[in-house]
Amino acid sequence: MIRGPGDKIDLAIKIPRNFSVAREQLDANEQIIRDLLKLDVTNWAKFRYTIAVGNNANRLISKNQSSIPDDVKEAYRELAKSHYEVVTSLGAARVSYDLSVATIDNPLFLKKSTKDFYFHIGCLLDNLARLIYIVNAPNGASERYQDNRLVRHWIDWGRVCKKPWYRRLKKSRQLVEIINVRNTLVHGWAPPTKKEISTGTQYWPRAIRTSRDFFWPYDESKKLKKSYRKWIPIAQMISRDLGFIERFQNRVFAKLIKDIRSFEKRYNVVIR
Repeated sequence: MIRGPGDKIDLAIKIPRNFSVAREQLDANEQIIRDLLKLDVTNWAKFRYTIAVGNNANRLISKNQSSIPDDVKEAYRELAKSHYEVVTSLGAARVSYDLSVATIDNPLFLKKSTKDFYFHIGCLLDNLARLIYIVNAPNGASERYQDNRLVRHWIDWGRVCKKPWYRRLKKSRQLVEIINVRNTLVHGWAPPTKKEISTGTQYWPRAIRTSRDFFWPYDESKKLKKSYRKWIPIAQMISRDLGFIERFQNRVFAKLIKDIRSFEKRYNVVIR
């Protein structure tokens, strides 16, 4: 259909009132996350729907019948890449949690599964950051650093936190603590653990939520015992963080669903 210059084009694909994630056609990974792991991906699926999945830039229609810049087409397709990475990272984090519970008595397996858990949460947050940036940044499709790198390719959660978007969500104390645990496990050395013999429960010091470097149990045991008075069961900590991040991504996607109109208006396009 050819549109005239005075024709009105509605923005954003409207989500049906009877929308159900259970009826969406998903790939094998997404189906596992929805059907087997039963994670709440409702708003992720709604965002996916309102951007028409995002893989095909032919779904972009110019409002003024001009050509659409390649940067805008690529940024649109990267919405698909990042929203897929968010959901698969959430699923991988859940699998890592399950493995940590199953291998709680094997110290090496526990180390791997807990580190994997927070690594995947880091991936999830960085890709949420890219979605937030592309949808909300005034020049997000083409903005570059001085060395000509596209900002949308390098933006991460830490950089997005310095921006004004979704400020209240980003200030969550639990989110800040999750990021600290992730950075500690990825960039630091292993935190001390202790085991309750009667129950087999494994603990981390509460300080892992706020500190980076820890005393070493092999030659700093006295300092360790003196400094770390509060300990948390590892399984409990990860379970709470998984529940938080599941809810958090849902809240971010709820905002992205509303803000996709800004992306369309900014670049004079409509997603169809």
